[in-house]
Amino acid sequence: MMYSNKMVASLKANGKILREFKDTVYIPFGSEYSFLLKNLHTQRAVVNIFIDGENVVEGGLVIDAGREVNLERYIKNSNLTEGNRFKFIERTAAIEDGPRGIKLEDGLIRIEFQYEMPRPVVNIADHFWNKQTFTPWHGPFYGNSGISGSTGDRFSVTASGSTMQANVNGALRGIDTSQNGQATAQAASAAVDKYCADNGIINKSEVHDGSATMDWMDAEQSRSLNDVGITVPGSKSTQKFQHVTMGAMDPEKHSMVIKLLGETPNNKPVLQPVTVERKPECVTCGKKNRAHAKFCVECGTALEIFA
Repeated sequence: MMYSNKMVASLKANGKILREFKDTVYIPFGSEYSFLLKNLHTQRAVVNIFIDGENVVEGGLVIDAGREVNLERYIKNSNLTEGNRFKFIERTAAIEDGPRGIKLEDGLIRIEFQYEMPRPVVNIADHFWNKQTFTPWHGPFYGNSGISGSTGDRFSVTASGSTMQANVNGALRGIDTSQNGQATAQAASAAVDKYCADNGIINKSEVHDGSATMDWMDAEQSRSLNDVGITVPGSKSTQKFQHVTMGAMDPEKHSMVIKLLGETPNNKPVLQPVTVERKPECVTCGKKNRAHAKFCVECGTALEIFA
């Protein structure tokens, strides 16, 4: 589980919590997953979840103080009764060359949240003792209609409309047009010229400066380095929501980032979700170690992530 500023977040697959390796979670391509979120704060929280750069909970998800929720579907087009689950698939060459293309945040999950500000307390007794005219305080009305719903006896799900999110899809390449950026570009160009002169290279296009990308790689090489997956609509979910109103929000926002991978660091495909219940087994002595152990307690061998 990941923890930040009194918010706990984790991913679940097949009803089990997935294990994090720092900020990375390994899950097989083709798996559906959900978000388990718990608010440990004394105030309600508005949570926005960005998957591959897209906000999947329109208006935000409201979690009451001390409550938890298992979010299993997209909330799109204000559909409060049904939607698609989250499904992790491989970003193949057909996808990269197709209408979706490549996005800068592919494979990344960003959980952004902020808390509702405490409401002011009015001491009613003081008004009566001072013989002042008392008008009951109802609190400010902000008109932020949102979404709320129930997913069972353990917790409730709410989504507030108090925040508005905008996202621009697609990977962008930035160009620094400032004086510093121009100086850097000139320096890089001069370095390329000098390298070509020293090595007898006539065609400078054979050399790539700092602005070069992976365009020089052929398609097969590029695909061999691709361990990136993306999240797409999965099967139907009937998780229900309804509207709710939020008060003033604390301007400070917090975030957590999780990276999803469908391959292990040694380029082996993940065949089963790596959950917190799985204990890594030493390849040398066969000893089963604690879930978060990095080295075998029996012989000291580094523990590999088995899938």
